[in-house]
Amino acid sequence: MEKWDRNWGCRVDIDGTTRGWESAVLQNAKIRVTILVGKGCDVVEVLYKPLDIDITPRTGRGLRRRDEAIAAPWSDMGSFLDQYEGGWQEILPHGGQPGEYKGAAFAQHGESARLPWKVSVITDTADRVEILCTSRLSIMPFYIEKRFSISATEATLVMETTVKNEGAVELPLMAGHHLAYGAPFIGPGSKIEMPQGTTYEAHSATVFETGRRSNGQSGTWPSMTSDSGTDIDMRELPPQGTKSDLHYLKPSEGWYTISSPDNSLITRVTWDHVAQPYLWFWQEFGAGKTYPWWGMEYLLGLEPWTSAPGSGLSDAVAAGTAPYIQPGNSISNAVSVHIEEKENK
Repeated sequence: MEKWDRNWGCRVDIDGTTRGWESAVLQNAKIRVTILVGKGCDVVEVLYKPLDIDITPRTGRGLRRRDEAIAAPWSDMGSFLDQYEGGWQEILPHGGQPGEYKGAAFAQHGESARLPWKVSVITDTADRVEILCTSRLSIMPFYIEKRFSISATEATLVMETTVKNEGAVELPLMAGHHLAYGAPFIGPGSKIEMPQGTTYEAHSATVFETGRRSNGQSGTWPSMTSDSGTDIDMRELPPQGTKSDLHYLKPSEGWYTISSPDNSLITRVTWDHVAQPYLWFWQEFGAGKTYPWWGMEYLLGLEPWTSAPGSGLSDAVAAGTAPYIQPGNSISNAVSVHIEEKENK
């Protein structure tokens, strides 16, 4: 006899669809997490139920139906950006703009975020649920396992990733958690906190139509100098229309927090600092009036990565930041996202 579906405690459903994409939903009394298994394992919802606030962003494009996305023109940049609904992505084995490595051609942000994954339930109890998502890449011979889990009493999502080299030669890779935030969770006045001693380097080239917000120099968080020579405190998010920016942070520990503008809701992200020593810090605050933003977005990315710069696998290899995996071996990383309300708000 089949057991009854549980409608209390932790719950998991891997048989659903969201606008035509195969999807999985994990939830408890505090959060609901929706994952597009059919679209790169995109996390398109981390809803904090007590306040009805989703901390993942949704772009002006929104989540397009699967049949619409498949029918859209393909391009090296658009394969990722034209279908970027927001949410969070697993990026492998190439990060950033289109590029090549030893004859392999990569579109924007590589391959893993564009593929359908397989999903199975590992744990299904009222106290804890866990699913396993898997994908096998085709451009480079990597097999990926990604586990998502929540427990009954916490507004916490844990994501654990393992990448295995199934090839016959040693291979490098870039691996990143494309964690971005937007309205209604963040906005002007939101605060970011980093470990003391966090350093940063600016992206070496102007990649945004409006130029950079900083003067392109390296430094120690949170003090930066703008391209006009004024001092900037990067802990507080600026007004709508502020210039875009891209930096590579090296936190001294693997954590950061980001708050809502009124400081009532705080998200704390922790990760394996050894496996992913870089934090890509990108900002789009509505000043980008050309493709792909068209002035519509207020977005912030704080992404744990194995590597920098964000200009592709070849550049990461040249910089000595891309880890190598021997044939048959694996590397792993883990990220935990915890949401809480501030007391006495």
